[in-house]
Amino acid sequence: MTEYTYFGNRGKLYIDNGAVAVLKGVEINVTMEYAELYAQSSILRQDVAKHTAKVEVKFKSAKFDPALGAGLGKIYGLVLAGDESGSITTTLTDTNDVALFDVELFIKGTGETNYTKITATNVYFEGLPFPAPENDFTVFDLTGYGDDVRIEETATMP
Repeated sequence: MTEYTYFGNRGKLYIDNGAVAVLKGVEINVTMEYAELYAQSSILRQDVAKHTAKVEVKFKSAKFDPALGAGLGKIYGLVLAGDESGSITTTLTDTNDVALFDVELFIKGTGETNYTKITATNVYFEGLPFPAPENDFTVFDLTGYGDDVRIEETATMP
């Protein structure tokens, strides 16, 4: 009898080939709009076509790199600035460049080392909330949109 385990599922957020966060509660949805086509002489649908594909990426929580500029700050395209003490600050920049991320989702399979890796590429985030709940850890609830998705089988989770 095969036992299914789900606690091994997790994701990673990458930019410039470097991981900036480990994600939990990841959801990747490929959505499209559909157009139904009808003829003037029939009440029955004649054809259906899809368009406007989007790869929606959501995650409930993330553990970001402690340096905001290496993780959170890049979502808004913030610029790093350091000082002699090693402190790093970030500020908004006057640019319309958008930071693009890759999101990898690993889903544990039925075996000890079987995983499905789903990668959403070129994901952007429209906003970055900074929640500060009382008496609790900060949890980021972010939604972004990518342009492609890849699904592959892998033996290990990096």
